[in-house]
Amino acid sequence: MKKLHVMTLAALIMLGLSGCEKAKVVNVASADVFIKAIKNDQGTPVYAAIHSVFSYNTMTSVAAKSPDGTSIALINYMNTGNSFYNDPPVTAYSTTLPPVGAYTYTVKFNDGEELPYSNTLSPTALLPANITSLVKSAKGDSVYISFDAIAGVDFYQIKVTKGDTQVFYANNLSDQSTPKKTSLRYPFLLSSLTSSISGTYTFEITGLLYESTAYDYLQAISTATKDIAL
Repeated sequence: MKKLHVMTLAALIMLGLSGCEKAKVVNVASADVFIKAIKNDQGTPVYAAIHSVFSYNTMTSVAAKSPDGTSIALINYMNTGNSFYNDPPVTAYSTTLPPVGAYTYTVKFNDGEELPYSNTLSPTALLPANITSLVKSAKGDSVYISFDAIAGVDFYQIKVTKGDTQVFYANNLSDQSTPKKTSLRYPFLLSSLTSSISGTYTFEITGLLYESTAYDYLQAISTATKDIAL
């Protein structure tokens, strides 16, 4: 999950507690909406609005409403009550961008209090990465993934899975070169992925674009995957 005003939330909670002889829980949440892009079965980029609501206090339900009036109930992540989100199926993605403007959230907390939140979505999206190659090294001890740089990206994430098991994850990778590279290449030692080498691995490249240089709220993400049998 992405970073969501952790320090701000903590400060607000402490302010709510200060000055009280008896500790009182202050219900505070943070809501965000961003555009996710993937490729459909035809290789065409498609888009959906993704919602994320986080609180240190337990929430019992969260409903999101888009600017066009469509409402959905968000999913309680791992049933902890601290994080709610949506996970649209591929069929819910569209070749057109989701509605832009103010999205509103109705958050109900464990003590029954219900509070409104909002976040504004602007029409900026990231294209999924074009993975140009995924090959085993000549020595057979490494895998190299190459992909074209994504225009407008702030950071990259790389995840490697084997079946349903995540065997590698790298967060917030960035190109620090000047000028920026037009293509990127990363090596992976097979021994660092898993002790059981044989099998099919899925490499996932995610691009991240934040709303500001505070790097707290997301504007857009995109994902692309490619498999390799070893």
